[in-house]
Amino acid sequence: MEVSLSSEVYGYALAGLYWILIVCWLTILTFYWREYRRLHRLGTIISTMLVVVFLDGARTLLENIFFGTLFTARAGILPRWMFDTLMDPALVMVPKLFNLAAAMIIIMVLVRQWFPAMRAELDRQRELSRLYKELQQAHEQMKRAHADLSKAHEELRAAREAQEALTHMIVHDMRTPLTSIITGLQTVQQSDYDSEITPELLENALAGADRLLLMVNDLLDIGKMEAGMMNVNTEVFPVSEPIEMAVNLVAALARDKDIRIEQINAVRDRGGLDLVRADREIVRRIVVNLLGNAIRFTPPRGTITIRIEPAGRSSVKISVTDTGPGIPPEHHARIFEKFHQVENGGNGGPSTGLGLTFCKMAVEVLGGAIGVQSKPGHGSTFWFTLPAAPAEAAAD
Repeated sequence: MEVSLSSEVYGYALAGLYWILIVCWLTILTFYWREYRRLHRLGTIISTMLVVVFLDGARTLLENIFFGTLFTARAGILPRWMFDTLMDPALVMVPKLFNLAAAMIIIMVLVRQWFPAMRAELDRQRELSRLYKELQQAHEQMKRAHADLSKAHEELRAAREAQEALTHMIVHDMRTPLTSIITGLQTVQQSDYDSEITPELLENALAGADRLLLMVNDLLDIGKMEAGMMNVNTEVFPVSEPIEMAVNLVAALARDKDIRIEQINAVRDRGGLDLVRADREIVRRIVVNLLGNAIRFTPPRGTITIRIEPAGRSSVKISVTDTGPGIPPEHHARIFEKFHQVENGGNGGPSTGLGLTFCKMAVEVLGGAIGVQSKPGHGSTFWFTLPAAPAEAAAD
């Protein structure tokens, strides 16, 4: 009797446990259904996960309903025939079929939605990584562009400052020859003619006028050469002739600083002809600029040497050597640039920072080359070459 009562209580408890599970799973499935309707818009992966969990919960619910009905009928709460029916071996397979059907549906959902969605997500992540790298590269390009823009801004600012400095230099340096001209002419005008003083004053005035004209011509001709509009009057002549004219032009300035100018013609010393094919006036101006530069940096009682020598069979080399302080090596590459000046002990003599630029461009227009050799403390040598003319051209 006691065993029967205990078995009956166990049956009731087991049946009650299954029905409690059934209520719990119904509550869970209701919750998942509501969340699916709210969250499936967030993406395929989330909605697929909710569907899989819902199917697995439905499978468990059906299995609990089957066994809950079975044990409830066994406990006598439901009709006995239901227990006998559910215990039929054919119906015992129903929970297994539920599990199999649910597993197949879950596999289908995973294959058709989950895996494609995951693959699409991985592709999206790779695309995002690629776009992020491109964004980083674009950011680096923007940084470089910003750096280039800053550099261009600095160059523009430097060019503006150079232009302002050029204006100041031109006004300041042109004042020196203008003062010589005005002072000499005023002195001649206000005093009686003196055969000793007047010619010297007029010579200084003319020298100042020539230097002023040289600077103005440099400014104008550099613009013409940059635009390819420089007129060149090519002829054959002894290069010593324009050199002699240039020496005479700067002689007064050299005397004022007690500087001696020496000329060495190695071509004629060897019995040759110093004939070149060039523009006589341009050559004179090149030599005047180089001599003016040498006078500017040569200290008083110094020496400037002009040398003419052959440079191979097809060129003649003209060099101007001074005994000044020399040029630091870091300036050699830029000394022929516009407005570039080396403040290294220069004194006296006008300069706009364009004389060497004119020399370089003019020599290249004439088909030659130009350069500098210098060491600090050992003076400087500026040289340039011109196309040599054959001896037969002298007769022509």
